[in-house]
Amino acid sequence: MKKTLFLAVALASTFGFAQESKELANLKKRTNANVTISKSTSNPNFILFGNSNALQLKSTGAKAKVAEFLAENFKAFDLKSVNDLVFVEESTDNYGLKNVIYIQQHQGVPVYDGVLKFHFNGKEELTSINGNTISNIKVNSTPDISETEAAAIAKGLVSKQNLTSSNVPLEIGKNNLLIFPKNLVQGGAVAPYLAYEVEVTNKNDVREFLFINAHTGELVEQFTGIHPIDRRVYETNTNASNLKWKEGDAFPGTLTTWQQHEAVTSEHVYNFFKNAFGYISYDAADHTMITVNNDPTISCPNARWNGTYAGYCDGTATDDVIAHEWGHAYTEYTSGLIYQYQSGALNESYSDVWGETIDLINNYMDEGENLGVRTTASCSGSLRWKMGEDATAFGGAIRDMWNPNCNGQPAKVLDANYYYCGTADSGGVHTNSGATNHLYALLVDGGTYNGYTIAGMGFVKAAHLWWRAQKNYLTATSDFNNFADALEAAANDLIGINLQGLSTTTNPAGLTGQAFTTADVQNVKNGILSVQLKSSPATQCNYTPLLAQNAPTLCSNATSNPLFKEDWENGLGNWTVSNVPTKPTTWEARDWTIKDNLPKSRAGKAVFAVDPINGDCASNLQNGILRLESPTITIPTFSGGKYEMAFNHYVATESTWDGGNIKYSLNGGPWTLLPVTAFSYNGYNSTLDGTSQNDNPLKGQRAFTGTDGGSLGGSWGQSVIDLSKINVVSGSNIKFRFEFGTDGCNGIEGWYLDDIYVYNCSTLAVEDVQKQNGITVFPNPTSGFVSIQNKNNSNLKNVEVYNVAGQLIQRFNVSNAKNASLDMSQLVNGTYILKVNSETESNSVKVIKK
Repeated sequence: MKKTLFLAVALASTFGFAQESKELANLKKRTNANVTISKSTSNPNFILFGNSNALQLKSTGAKAKVAEFLAENFKAFDLKSVNDLVFVEESTDNYGLKNVIYIQQHQGVPVYDGVLKFHFNGKEELTSINGNTISNIKVNSTPDISETEAAAIAKGLVSKQNLTSSNVPLEIGKNNLLIFPKNLVQGGAVAPYLAYEVEVTNKNDVREFLFINAHTGELVEQFTGIHPIDRRVYETNTNASNLKWKEGDAFPGTLTTWQQHEAVTSEHVYNFFKNAFGYISYDAADHTMITVNNDPTISCPNARWNGTYAGYCDGTATDDVIAHEWGHAYTEYTSGLIYQYQSGALNESYSDVWGETIDLINNYMDEGENLGVRTTASCSGSLRWKMGEDATAFGGAIRDMWNPNCNGQPAKVLDANYYYCGTADSGGVHTNSGATNHLYALLVDGGTYNGYTIAGMGFVKAAHLWWRAQKNYLTATSDFNNFADALEAAANDLIGINLQGLSTTTNPAGLTGQAFTTADVQNVKNGILSVQLKSSPATQCNYTPLLAQNAPTLCSNATSNPLFKEDWENGLGNWTVSNVPTKPTTWEARDWTIKDNLPKSRAGKAVFAVDPINGDCASNLQNGILRLESPTITIPTFSGGKYEMAFNHYVATESTWDGGNIKYSLNGGPWTLLPVTAFSYNGYNSTLDGTSQNDNPLKGQRAFTGTDGGSLGGSWGQSVIDLSKINVVSGSNIKFRFEFGTDGCNGIEGWYLDDIYVYNCSTLAVEDVQKQNGITVFPNPTSGFVSIQNKNNSNLKNVEVYNVAGQLIQRFNVSNAKNASLDMSQLVNGTYILKVNSETESNSVKVIKK
């Protein structure tokens, strides 16, 4: 049984070829909902009913309405019980709209970012749902190490990472036991672990979140909490003796220019979020906003938010950079976006958006600057949308939101500058943020880009749109696709709502009379399309399929004159199927079956072994083997060349837990695993987990297992086997058995096989009759009877007739005679091989029937 590592992927609707669940299909049919499926979990992570299809639930109150909805529809999220979801809170936001949050748990342990958020319109009708659910979690929820042990491991790991040059001691912040779905943020297939989330910090320049395997103590994942960019301003550190200014002191007092900027702009940030959104300080609890200037632990020139304070170097503390760093603090306490990959790029982008918005409306540090609206792609001229343009330490702007390409960022997801797949810079967070920065600038000012014309909606609408998406929809691992859904849902939510104005002073701007319309919603959709937020950067990331593509072209004999061929178009034929369950009493009956409607739109039929989503790895065990056994393939006694086998297949299984391989029986011998060394192309890609945690009967064996890179599915590929590597020679008899093994629970899709060929690329060198040892066959060619004369001393025993595919057609017994006559008149015209067996030897002769 599995204990430590479990890959829990419930494939409901993946990449267009798997079937969505019946419950989700029914929900869509009943409500006309638009549903987005997570690439990582295969569950819905955004359901949009919209105002036109908003659900009118019978219960009273938002909390009760959600409970009513979940009681009927929890299976649409591929959960086993409605009790897998636990109510957290009901709230009314600054727009007067109700929101309800549930979190997922497994056996009482919370699931990291397993959250569902339910959103209501002004009539208290359900308009959208977003978040993540992880299905079929197969994790032992009882830890083998303690919280204290996990903390010690995490602290030890961080201490060896050389993250600080200071002597400030490390300490443990939060330390929580949870189910951590590894790969969720990267967009890959999730692999849940029982883990401790341990925060290791020195409340200075180190703040790391480590996920420690609660069974083995190994590091599962690590995210940084440092975001490089009553008020207080310190110099060097937060020691009381270094406090330079606090709320109520005379301003600027003894503050330097850069310290003044930090004090002034932190107030602008505070006022901006309070006035527009009713959100008071970065934690919504009016927390003191602490700034440290010239923090020696910062590698200058730089700036950052470290979870406790915002730190800056002289020459970096301009209003947009200061607001940017505080933006990280607001993100931490709202969406909680982690700082890796697309989630981290969104985190960075949000800070740029808030930083530049405050810079452009606060009338501070703008002396002599051209801030005119930009209508061209020029990188010079107006400073509007340039980040850090006044930061002398940076030597000019470090990013351009209007034209991200000016500073090496992507303006859309499919730009060449997009670096999502790399691990540098936490997965390209400072680079890939360009696409969403660009979208914000386009929506504020308007413009034409990538074939779409976007009408400018101004700062008020754009800022409220971004805020509602951040506060109400995004979660820790939201990606660009989630963000696109969030923007559309937020735009729908804001239709008809009189929006507060934007102000960075102590005086709120008041209601503006501006409200979203249906035209604004369409405008947002056009903007999303223009920067390709829903596109996958798979090409740039160079994801590789499990099976290598572009296999060498097979020789003509392989397909036109094979010794053996199977394409499944006429069923199983002479193949036999069987299954070997480990626990027959719980085994759900299944075998290899013929399938059409193949993945990736492959034509024709193939044979398929399912990797089912079933079992619970406890009492309802589904571990066993599906076997597909070939008929006996007779290799003619030809000289020359070598014998090979090729087949096409498609693999999408629970990686290292489920998978398939090939066994063979040569000349009636024992079944033996076909070694990886026999493959000349596309051999087994991995080895099935061989520990006691895997109850797959094939555990520890080489196999085809897993999915394509960056995908929950597979791709068709061709494998080629050199049969000489397993001693197949002229005259051999061989059988193959394709075995697919599964563990006790859960799966993804399975293994498809098609177009199997056994062949010899050399011309079949059957010797002429004149060269046979005393064997004469005539007439040849023949239209009917042929005579066989054996001039040797031994008598004939039998004559076997084979077609060119190596299949036995007919056997003639001959009793103690040196000559024989065969009737071939009933055979179709073509080439045949006569294998003449005497008491002492066998010889093969090619005969043409015409």
